[in-house]
Amino acid sequence: MAANTRIYLHELITIVGTGSEAYKEHTGKLAEGRGDDAVPLVGTFQQSGSTGLWPIVVNLWEMASWDRWADSLEKQYTRASGQEPALKTWWTEATQHRSGGFDRILAAAPFSPTRRELIERGVRGGAVIQEIATVKPGKAADYLDALATHWRAKAAKRGLELLGAWETTMRDTEALVMWCVPSFRAFTDYLADVRKARDARAWLAKARAWRTDYRETLLVPSPWCVTHPDWKGS
Repeated sequence: MAANTRIYLHELITIVGTGSEAYKEHTGKLAEGRGDDAVPLVGTFQQSGSTGLWPIVVNLWEMASWDRWADSLEKQYTRASGQEPALKTWWTEATQHRSGGFDRILAAAPFSPTRRELIERGVRGGAVIQEIATVKPGKAADYLDALATHWRAKAAKRGLELLGAWETTMRDTEALVMWCVPSFRAFTDYLADVRKARDARAWLAKARAWRTDYRETLLVPSPWCVTHPDWKGS
């Protein structure tokens, strides 16, 4: 498997009222409707309010390169300080459902699967565990390497399959990991086990060599996620 050199946009979207479903559909249809001009959507997810802020939607987009991000920026911020017309129309409609958000540009770990690889491997599940980790300065890549070496196989035995692992760019103290999980029951089984099982406790202790804090949240994939059990796309 070739190293993943793609760039990702990770968005935490603050939803207005009960607009989560409408916003996810609006986002999914944007990705479907722009053809070859589209930035591929890995997924749009609902964050479970029992595990973090709500109402929040998480979007994950995959860009082929830094040049592709430059193209996107030029369409979002034209020389006249406005957006290209099609994007402006979508953006205006989106404000009915969202009030703001927080975005990250992510660089993939070499072993992180691409969107195409997730599809080809048939990685599917009804839940996603998202980990946002604070690491010691400059240690994000080391932490992700350790995760791949010491925890990925053990996580797989618990039903967790890697959706992606990334360093946050424009800072050197953060990493982000997503795991695809078969079901909500598998998610709660994981939580019941992870602080009791010897191998899991050994990983948590080892991770402290690089990780100073972390926060896991439960994400619920929408049908526009390539890992959703009912996803039908290309």
